[in-house]
Amino acid sequence: MSLTSEGTTVTRWLVLIRVVNRLGAFAMGFLSLRLTHDLGASLALAGLVLAAFGAGTIPSRLLGGVLATRFGARTAMLAGLLACAAAQATIALGTSIPVVVGGALLLGLAYELVEPATQALIAQSVPADRRASSYSLLWASLAVAGVVAGVFAAVLTRWSVGALFLADAATSLAAAAVVWHRLPAGRTLRGTEVRAAWRAVLSLRLAAWTAVGSGYATLAMIVVFLLPLAVQAGGHPATLTGWLLAIAAAAAIAAQRIVAATERRLAPATTLTIGYLALAAALLLWAGGTVPELVAGAVFEGASGSLLLGTQQAIASRLAPPQHAATVLTGYGLSWGVGTVLAPLLGAPLLAHGTATLWLTAAAGAAALALGTALYPRIAPRRRAPTPA
Repeated sequence: MSLTSEGTTVTRWLVLIRVVNRLGAFAMGFLSLRLTHDLGASLALAGLVLAAFGAGTIPSRLLGGVLATRFGARTAMLAGLLACAAAQATIALGTSIPVVVGGALLLGLAYELVEPATQALIAQSVPADRRASSYSLLWASLAVAGVVAGVFAAVLTRWSVGALFLADAATSLAAAAVVWHRLPAGRTLRGTEVRAAWRAVLSLRLAAWTAVGSGYATLAMIVVFLLPLAVQAGGHPATLTGWLLAIAAAAAIAAQRIVAATERRLAPATTLTIGYLALAAALLLWAGGTVPELVAGAVFEGASGSLLLGTQQAIASRLAPPQHAATVLTGYGLSWGVGTVLAPLLGAPLLAHGTATLWLTAAAGAAALALGTALYPRIAPRRRAPTPA
């Protein structure tokens, strides 16, 4: 990878920071169990809380972009990590539904603060033709931590789901300490530069790409929110979810090497199509519900993440100059806020009709994205308006 010395150093520290934070981040997938299993909340209430959490990530992402653009990446990341630690401790230690719901809402408002700063630093340090593998490397590095975190989740759930959130709070604090001591403060933009950066978010191309990303984000968040409930509904122990997430993380590591090796040879549309098909295969396998099918599906789901996330973010980063990366990637990142809101609202009613209904419907969505991505390069030229005489 062709990076400057400074860019290499920053990227390494970013990977370390996010890996440390990720060691406890599987707790988010167990929020539904914290509400329903520990506190006796209904599935409908859990779905509403998860939707409210998702709604909070939208202003969280915007605030993260504002902080990163105006005050620098280190300030944005510190604010996000410390706020997440406070929210996770509230969820872990709360003994009533209102307290835990309050913690979940605070977590939603803090959850995305670190993302614009992280993604912008990569966009500003890595050449455009290597960004897909760089973003995928960040994802795969998180997956390395995810392998360990999956084991932690499997072990800690033997005591309580709340213990997962306490572990997450501790890793957020540890990551904040690394940010404070190792990341540079960075240059802050002047008022005119800030306004120019936010104007770049109004691009129609970015809006269209964000809409496409919202479709994938919805499917991805359905997996995050509802896989633990689906596993439990299938008659399997809650610890199996932790092992499935660890298997998916290991598959993401292997798939990242494929992205790095093929990034300059394969068109982005081809990589995306393969990724969507892998996701569809994973969801179809999960619809079977047996342990071998769940394990095989986890392999495909983890691989699809490396193929899709890195490529999608690299495309978004190329829609504006590097100095506007924080705001442009903030705009694209709103797709995850949309997906986080829609996932529980769509997924919970589907799960109420059975795990097969949930996963088959989600698989149809992934297949539709694959078909649209494969056909777009052929359809797009035909839609161009004729050049005026």
